[in-house]
Amino acid sequence: MTALNPTNMQLRSGAVVGSHLLPPQARPAFEEGTRLLFARWTALTLAVENQWGGANSAEKAHWLLQETIQWFYKNKEHYADDLEEELDDALLHDFNVEAEDNSPGELSKALVSLYQECMQGNFNTVHQLQAAAAAAAAASGAAKSKRQVVDRDGTIMGEDSGNEDSSSDEGDDDMDEDMAGPSGMQQQQPKEPEGPIVDEDGFTLVQKAGKGKGRR
Repeated sequence: MTALNPTNMQLRSGAVVGSHLLPPQARPAFEEGTRLLFARWTALTLAVENQWGGANSAEKAHWLLQETIQWFYKNKEHYADDLEEELDDALLHDFNVEAEDNSPGELSKALVSLYQECMQGNFNTVHQLQAAAAAAAAASGAAKSKRQVVDRDGTIMGEDSGNEDSSSDEGDDDMDEDMAGPSGMQQQQPKEPEGPIVDEDGFTLVQKAGKGKGRR
């Protein structure tokens, strides 16, 4: 007797019950892909950055992400139009934003397509999203490492690579060397007097290194 799979049962009519369920092993990839797609949603990103939904805008965005994932797990049928309405309502009520760029519709179609691919064990889109995110992060880091030098009228004079401190230090070292002289000579010590010194009373003074003067 053939064992039945409780999550996928084929009826006599040919319909498959439970075929909408995503296999547990495919859920991490789907959820990662959904997170990456949400990160590319400009309308939501701007709403969070500008706190259009209040001080807890970031928490609201995370909640919307989780609710979207659960929407796929709870519903047997997944239509992009239905998901688009959910996303539109969330933007309006949680962030006071009306998306006029049709981005909720485009995101919904991408998410439904991603879910269907993951159902088939195809994770190519997830891998592409991961690669694109890594490349964007690397480009952003490289851009931050270089600062443009702009004069007062807005003309770009060049780029500052952040090595000002080291060049300044080198300049200080050169200045110190110049002040020390071409051969790095130290300050000359006073010469010791040559021959005996006789004071007004006729006594001869004797110089001793490191000690004071004495009389003979």
